[in-house]
Amino acid sequence: MSRLLLAAVFAFAGCSKPTPPPAAAPDAAAVDAAAPAKPKISPRKNRTRKNRKKRKKRKRLKLPPPSAPPPRPEGEPSSAGDFQKLAGAAQQGAPVEKPGAPPIQRLDAYRLRVGKVFVDRLERTVEIPAQVNMVEGILEYFAVCTQGKLHEAVLELFAEPSHIHLGLVLVGLEPNVYDRSDPMKPPKIVKQGGDLRTWVKFKDPKTGAEKKLAAAEWLYNREKKKGPPQQVWTFQGSSFWNGRYAADMDRSVSSLIPDETAVIGTKVDIGNPYRGDNLGFEVHKAVIPPKGTKVTYVLEVIGPKPPKPGAAVPTGPRPNPGAPAPPLPGAP
Repeated sequence: MSRLLLAAVFAFAGCSKPTPPPAAAPDAAAVDAAAPAKPKISPRKNRTRKNRKKRKKRKRLKLPPPSAPPPRPEGEPSSAGDFQKLAGAAQQGAPVEKPGAPPIQRLDAYRLRVGKVFVDRLERTVEIPAQVNMVEGILEYFAVCTQGKLHEAVLELFAEPSHIHLGLVLVGLEPNVYDRSDPMKPPKIVKQGGDLRTWVKFKDPKTGAEKKLAAAEWLYNREKKKGPPQQVWTFQGSSFWNGRYAADMDRSVSSLIPDETAVIGTKVDIGNPYRGDNLGFEVHKAVIPPKGTKVTYVLEVIGPKPPKPGAAVPTGPRPNPGAPAPPLPGAP
């Protein structure tokens, strides 16, 4: 019996399928090696992609259409010829009173005031209220208007450059005429403007005496180590930029270096003081009065004075130059 039982057990065990051994876990390194390689993305490209996504999310701002510049006042000079027209109207006793036109006040037959600029057509002088601006240092200009290049100018003028230009036209001068046909080259002078001498009138702070000196006495020639002789200046007339008088924007009146935007320029070019120790001018600090001293800057035409306009000239004493406006010299 026992033998039969053992035989049955062995027979049953032989009919069953053997259990296979458990499969081993796949090797991670082998899987990575078999998988296709992914392209590597550089950090810069990755940032660029992120920035693109951010830009797509942002709302694009719509800029308003460009607005047209405001129209220039009707009476504002926009060319050299406009100054001639304004001067002609003033001489005929009909000054232009349109918005933007220089304010012209006729004092008598031969004297006018353009803003704060006093014009004497008989003496052929233009007087401008000013003050001493620098008492030492190198210079590129002798005189500039308020808000101009005051760090390199002897005088600060209390007037508008275009008013000074009109005053010079009223005393019979013509500005430089330029050839600007080639924008790639500096403008060429076709016709030289009128010649001028410049003076300074002031009250001596020490003695109280009234003085009138050649403006050049307040200059110091860095090469000659002394003051220069009386300078001859030229009425340049500045230039126009987009229909505006350039000197009114740049505020330069009397230039000691080549500068076509200044109203007048000196005929003697001794160099730019920024380019050498022996070049250009500086303030003659040994003779100039203290900073802030009130001055009248005088531009005088070189040449014969015209005869008096006969019947139009009053027989009595000449009127006070300061009436009815405040007397010169003086600040605003």
